[in-house]
Amino acid sequence: MQHASLYRKWRPRRMDQVVGQEPVVRTLRRAIETGRVAHAYLFSGPRGTGKTSTAKVLAMGLNCDAGPTAEPDGTCDSCRAIVGNSSLDVIEMDAASNRGIDEIRDLRDRVNLAPVGGRTKVYIIDEVHMLTAEAFNALLKMLEEPPEHVVFVLATTEKHRVLPTIISRCQSFDFRRPSIETLATKLGEISRAEGIAVEPAALTVIAREGRGSFRDAEGLLDQLSSFVEGEITTVMVRELLGSVGPEALLETTHALHERRAADALRIVDRLSNEGRDLGQFVGELLSHLRNLMLLPHAPEVALAGVGAEERAPLEEQANAVPTAEVVRLVEALGDSLGRVRRGGDPKLELELTFLKLARDYTEPSTENLMARLERLEKAAANGGLAGHAPSPRPSVAETPPAAAEPERPAPDEAPAESPASDEPGPVEAVPEVPEAGGDGVDLAGQWAGIIGELKRRKQALTAAVYGEARVEGFDGAVLKLAFPEDQDFYVGMAKDRKHADVLGEVLEERVGSRPRLEVRSGGEAPEAVPISTGEPPRDPPPEKPISRDPAPETPARPEEPAGRDDDGFDETVARADIPGARFGTPEGAEGTIRSEAEVFEIMRGFGPFGGDKGS
Repeated sequence: MQHASLYRKWRPRRMDQVVGQEPVVRTLRRAIETGRVAHAYLFSGPRGTGKTSTAKVLAMGLNCDAGPTAEPDGTCDSCRAIVGNSSLDVIEMDAASNRGIDEIRDLRDRVNLAPVGGRTKVYIIDEVHMLTAEAFNALLKMLEEPPEHVVFVLATTEKHRVLPTIISRCQSFDFRRPSIETLATKLGEISRAEGIAVEPAALTVIAREGRGSFRDAEGLLDQLSSFVEGEITTVMVRELLGSVGPEALLETTHALHERRAADALRIVDRLSNEGRDLGQFVGELLSHLRNLMLLPHAPEVALAGVGAEERAPLEEQANAVPTAEVVRLVEALGDSLGRVRRGGDPKLELELTFLKLARDYTEPSTENLMARLERLEKAAANGGLAGHAPSPRPSVAETPPAAAEPERPAPDEAPAESPASDEPGPVEAVPEVPEAGGDGVDLAGQWAGIIGELKRRKQALTAAVYGEARVEGFDGAVLKLAFPEDQDFYVGMAKDRKHADVLGEVLEERVGSRPRLEVRSGGEAPEAVPISTGEPPRDPPPEKPISRDPAPETPARPEEPAGRDDDGFDETVARADIPGARFGTPEGAEGTIRSEAEVFEIMRGFGPFGGDKGS
């Protein structure tokens, strides 16, 4: 004897066996009991929700020997003929393969014929939305003026494709998608009746894979009963379905959140080598991320399709990964899944998406490029760099031309020590960082948000540098960061005061203080990096203007060699008397005259050689 599939064997035979469609069942039951059955019904809803089965139950109730009744006995000749698809009074027609006007005209010619053995002729037209426009118009006339002994039941999965004129002439019922709990309960009832040993957690996985379809879920249970020997376990179900399991989903989410690109890419390679369907993996990962996104806000929704053994690690990860980060992952993976379904290479698309998520590689938007171009144009018009005001230049009255170069000392200042001196120069003291952040601040949990704030402030390079770091500790005054050993080149950039100050601004807004950084790579010892408190830097002491008092009576011309000139002036003596002119110091020492222009500027203040006075 040929084996009957479970979904055929367990098709509803009475109204009380229709599960998950209580409003529809209640209305049809009352219509049969009160004799107010309509001449046309439209059943719409997802596939596998019981539309055709309910239509057959309605036909059995109308033609049962004990009826009309809402609960046909299933034992009379009429009921057995309907169950065996041999009844001449119940005509089931597939509109997907009989969609033309000729088929509908043939139906119109036969609709006036009286029932053969029952009271009512029931025409069940499945997938009615597939009919052509001409066929719909031919059907419309029959629905307007049907014979008294005829009932039409139209079934469709796409109600929006049915003509409004057809819908208006039918009583419309929307079949809802059953919940995972409802499906699991139904599967448990079938498995107990059929003697199939199955774990409760496995029933949940099967119901989730059924995606709201009784037919799909029952067909999968039937397949598993032939696949395994003994009890059906969760591992066996995932093995048959090619599912990666919750462990891989948790591992992937942690790797992407912690920006561990290498680990995320290794997961993709491992799953590919195991022969897993990467498209299905992306779908499961999106479902997992959806649960993470909903868990903090609607836990009853997120946990509806999650087994009891999966709830604890899911809740733990939901507490560790911020919702904003989950939304970012969902959006990126959704785009990747769309490209895969359009024919892209699944492995390449997934690797590219994981790399973008872990390294924050994003394509600049047109709006950002235009804003940046406008800033550059304004900066060029003002003579400065984008985002920085041009430095004010000292006026001639305040500072002489020779003092425009900050590295050169004023001529009348005391000579500085030689560069060969071993004494260190003055170092500006770093102000003490206030401990406004305090202990107890979870900076590791906020680190992704801090990096995101750097990006919003257009500090992409700083975000890329500190985005590779991991927070080791934070006590309110010291922030310890560690970089992976294979990325130690970021350590030097992280110690740069320019990046540290930008990070300090964001930290001050987040935790109320600018902590001192301790940066290390792998096994290296941490090295402290101070962060500026945000106060304006102290200006160096103003350079003293060159004295314009008359010098000794007879200074020497700088261009002439030492000795006496035509007037008998001794240049050797004059050199010793010029303030700030250290002709005998080594080259490069502070106070050394380096060019003829400097000598000329010095000489402008000495009377006979000033150029505007006669000799």
